[in-house]
Amino acid sequence: MLPAEKDAFIARLQQLSPTPPLLYPALPGRLTAINGQPVNESANKDERALNRDLSLSWSAELPPGNRLLAGDWWPSAASGPRKPGNPDLPGVSVEAELAKKLQIKLGDRLSFSLGAAQRDAQVRSLRELHWDSLQPNFYMVFEPGALQDLPVTYLTSFYLPPQQERQLIELARAFPAVTLLQVDVLLAQLRSILAQVTLAVEWVLLFVLAAGLSVLFAGLQSTLDERTRQSALLRALGAERRLLNQARLREFALLGATSGLIAALGCELVSALLYNLVFKISWHPHPWLLVLPLLGAVLVASAGLLGTRRALNASPLTVLREG
Repeated sequence: MLPAEKDAFIARLQQLSPTPPLLYPALPGRLTAINGQPVNESANKDERALNRDLSLSWSAELPPGNRLLAGDWWPSAASGPRKPGNPDLPGVSVEAELAKKLQIKLGDRLSFSLGAAQRDAQVRSLRELHWDSLQPNFYMVFEPGALQDLPVTYLTSFYLPPQQERQLIELARAFPAVTLLQVDVLLAQLRSILAQVTLAVEWVLLFVLAAGLSVLFAGLQSTLDERTRQSALLRALGAERRLLNQARLREFALLGATSGLIAALGCELVSALLYNLVFKISWHPHPWLLVLPLLGAVLVASAGLLGTRRALNASPLTVLREG
């Protein structure tokens, strides 16, 4: 959004959205040096944030959804003098994770390239952000007055009820210089892609299950002669057919239940690691996975009984004579 349209755009949004929007100034800039050392010579020169422009902003107040982890926010003009530090440098607040990767600490001097302009700033605070808040977030937030002489655009986010989507078209026509991104459309597309990926994974798992059953049948066929002789010997000694069937059922059901239990525990462990270490979201157990031992017992028992049925159908007298 262009600065000239700021007031009119805010007034229009206040009529459409139930929550008043907050506009944030934004301009691209690249971090070029830390304490006078060029970033391309630092140990973290491969960090992605050093090889692209960052979206920079300024704010007199701590933005919503941000939490200070170290340092202090700069005082307003009416609250007194600036905190101790270099009085010739404006302050900048850095996102905590980025500061950790780049080994930036309070009091460091950062140099930025903003097109033809150069700016230096002193790190006054480190912030924690909630990137999943769907609100504009910035790695670097400057003290007011540090960048106000440079051309900027404005960012905001707002909620529009689904029944008012037509008014979004009218808003775009009234402000042609404004770029509107419908997050719900992006999320719907993302859900569609994830659904297709999930379907593909499910088909792969079905093929893996079929392959596992094939391996089970192959293993049973390789030991079928031995099982036939054992069954014939037990029946010759007086074992009933029902007893032998129960023994086979318990054997294969225990094997299937153990496999299902290992699969359930492995799934829970992998999902917990992905949730906590990769996606950084809260993990909850999945009780429905307890059905896997039961399902495994049923499948493996059925396949085992089917694959070894010839062992009981053979005549004990014939088997013992051939042996």
